[in-house]
Amino acid sequence: MGRRVVVTGAHPLASELAAGLRARGDEVVVIAPEAMGSVGVGCAFGSEAEVKAAVAEAAARLGGIDQVVHAWLDPALLVERTFADVQPHEWIGSCEHSLEGAWWLARSVREPMRSAGGTAVVFVIPSISLAGAAGFAMLATVAEGLRVLAKGCGRQWAKDAITVNTIATAPHHWVSADAGEVLSKAISLSTPAFGGPGDIADDIAPLVSFLATGDAHFLTAGTLVADGGLWMGL
Repeated sequence: MGRRVVVTGAHPLASELAAGLRARGDEVVVIAPEAMGSVGVGCAFGSEAEVKAAVAEAAARLGGIDQVVHAWLDPALLVERTFADVQPHEWIGSCEHSLEGAWWLARSVREPMRSAGGTAVVFVIPSISLAGAAGFAMLATVAEGLRVLAKGCGRQWAKDAITVNTIATAPHHWVSADAGEVLSKAISLSTPAFGGPGDIADDIAPLVSFLATGDAHFLTAGTLVADGGLWMGL
């Protein structure tokens, strides 16, 4: 029997994750700034009330929530910028917006997940959070902030049978192909162990699914690096 899963994000990575989970038999609703018909709920992550309402609508459509996969980021983070050129209002508008959105989501999903008997929350981020990235300082900062948020929630929510973990994926899945190649070479001088960044639906979605199984019940507040063996720091 498939799980009832909420995926957040408008990036192609989120769509591919949703497709991969559906292919495994899960029922998926995507929360994103632009709703995608009957399988989507519109939410710009502009306020806690908006996020809470979107989660409530998703839960109503699914009949409950078994797993949440958060892959939403402010799109401005995915544009290459020199750190010195980033203005304070841009930092606030992009970085704080992304972190607030994740915090509001976490606060909104805890109760419906607890009511469903718990399972798993998964934050999906680029692995540059672990290494830093020239030209993508805002993206790396937010990704690391999400990783820390997952750790905090994971420690607090274990008593409710809710695990919270992070999956760090290759930068290729987040930024342009050229930028992804540059970032990969900055992270590691060697070729990834698997020869490339992998496929979101075929390689990452199964890992997301595993984290919601009973076999993964003792894993929480952790980071799984699934970038094809690119970053070797953990």
